[in-house]
Amino acid sequence: MEVYEIVLGGKTIEIRRPKNTDEYRKLMDVQVEIWGMPDYSEAVTYHMLISADRHGGLVLGAFEKDTGKPVGLVFGIPGYLDGKVFHYSHMAGVISDYRYKGLGYILKLKQREFVLRQGLDLIVWTYDPLQGSNAKFNVGKLGVIVRKFYRDYYGELRDQINIGMPTDRFEAEWWIKSRRVELKLQRKLKSPQLKQVLNSGADLVTETRKVNDYRKLENYNLKSNSKLLVVEIPGDLNKLRKNGDVLLEWRYGLREVFESYLNKGYIVMEFISEFENGLRRNFYVLWKESLDKILKGETPWKENLA
Repeated sequence: MEVYEIVLGGKTIEIRRPKNTDEYRKLMDVQVEIWGMPDYSEAVTYHMLISADRHGGLVLGAFEKDTGKPVGLVFGIPGYLDGKVFHYSHMAGVISDYRYKGLGYILKLKQREFVLRQGLDLIVWTYDPLQGSNAKFNVGKLGVIVRKFYRDYYGELRDQINIGMPTDRFEAEWWIKSRRVELKLQRKLKSPQLKQVLNSGADLVTETRKVNDYRKLENYNLKSNSKLLVVEIPGDLNKLRKNGDVLLEWRYGLREVFESYLNKGYIVMEFISEFENGLRRNFYVLWKESLDKILKGETPWKENLA
């Protein structure tokens, strides 16, 4: 069994496939902890994990070496759509003590290595388009692109992250053999600055207004003809949860924006996160260009390669 070790916070973490049935069961516990699930009813069962792992899918756990405690996982299954075989990544996450330390990134890199060995070139997953930290990780760091948006993809989810909210989702496409992804992983294809994109002729199709310690979606344009668009999303989705009405305004407004432009052939290909007067502002960049050109790592602005 291939094992990769990393030291985080003085503890050695093993990234590997589970050794036995008990470890698959423990990966149900870590799902509950990561997503704040009310019980096992929201988790992928251990026997499904076993079945997938032994039949072309992948289950990787991140385990503390000294205690055997799981602290993260990535789980995916073979996918097939329109004649193409790919890997569908259903979940990836780490517990709070290990977040923002690079563990999730390593789990995704190991998943990529596995799928490359299978001879496949695409990994697909869904994520909440309003969650800026996920957007920065997926689009800005891993180099995924997005061509599909779904309303209320999962219906009602009862974990702490999703409860009470429509489960609108982007479908991320990670073209793992592409020049774009290679450049992103090598940190040579940097996310641009907002002014750089706007100076390249981009149309900012959302209007927002600062209210206290957050921004409110005021208006949006569904009729832009620019090949390059910028769409603002909340600076901190979790902070907005205490302002449910404001969050729903963002949710329902951007639902129209994403549906309108993705249906017209635009592709989400970059993500920008900047601070303005101490508040974070987040923006997607959409380009109406061929997938082939985007996957080659080309951009509509200059000075993108480090």
